[in-house]
Amino acid sequence: MKTTLIVLLCAVHGLSLAGPQQQPVAPDLGAPEKPGLTDEVIRKAVRDTIAEDPRPLPADKQQGPAYRSGDSTSARMSAAFDEAKVPDCLHGDALRLQPATIGPIAVVGPYALPWLIAAAVRGKCR
Repeated sequence: MKTTLIVLLCAVHGLSLAGPQQQPVAPDLGAPEKPGLTDEVIRKAVRDTIAEDPRPLPADKQQGPAYRSGDSTSARMSAAFDEAKVPDCLHGDALRLQPATIGPIAVVGPYALPWLIAAAVRGKCR
C-alpha cells in the first residue's frame, strides 16, 4: 500500500516536471522605448493632480501656543508654563492630562466622575 502510494506520488511529480517548457520571449527591438520616470515627469504629474483637485490645500498645522516662532521669549515661556500647569479638578480642563475614554469612545458628563476621581487620586488634577 505504501509502495503504491509512493510510486503514484513520484509519477505525478514526474508528470508535472515534464510539462510544456516556456521559451523566453525576445524583446521587440523595433518598438519605441517607453519614457522612464524622470523628475520632470513626476513634477508635471503632481502639478496636474493639484490643479485638478477642487479642494484647497490644507493649512499648515499650527503648534500649540508654546511653540510659535513669532512670539517673544517671555510670551513663549508663559504659554509653556500655562500648558504644563496641572489643571484644577473643578474646571473644564480637569481631564486634560487623563482623558475619560473607553477605547475610542469618549465618556462625558456625570459618567466621567470616576475618571475625575482617579485623576485627583493620581495627581493629574488638583
